[in-house]
Amino acid sequence: MGEYVLKTGRRPTYEYAVISGINDSESEITALCDFCRGTLAHVNLIQLNEVSGSKLRPASPEKVQEFVSRLTQVGVECTVRNSRGQDIDAACGQLRQRALRA
Repeated sequence: MGEYVLKTGRRPTYEYAVISGINDSESEITALCDFCRGTLAHVNLIQLNEVSGSKLRPASPEKVQEFVSRLTQVGVECTVRNSRGQDIDAACGQLRQRALRA
C-alpha cells in the first residue's frame, strides 16, 4: 500500500460491503482494522440492500457503526455510503439479482 501512495501521491480507498453473517463478525472487523492501520487508506462502508430471493442480508446499522467506531479508533478514515439506486434496482446487491430474473 505504501508503494501505491509513493507512486501516485494518492491514498487508496477500499469499498467494503457489510453483509450480515458473512463479513460483519468481530474477526472481520479486526482484520480490516489491522489491514488499514498505519496507512493512509480510506474505507467506504456499504450496507448491502435487501433483495427478494437472496440469502444475503445487510448488516444492521449498529454493526456498521461498530465498524466506524473501530476503524476510527485505529486512525482509519471511513465513510458510510448512502444507498442510492434502489428505485431502479441499481443499488448494492441488486444488479445481479435483476440480471438473473431476466
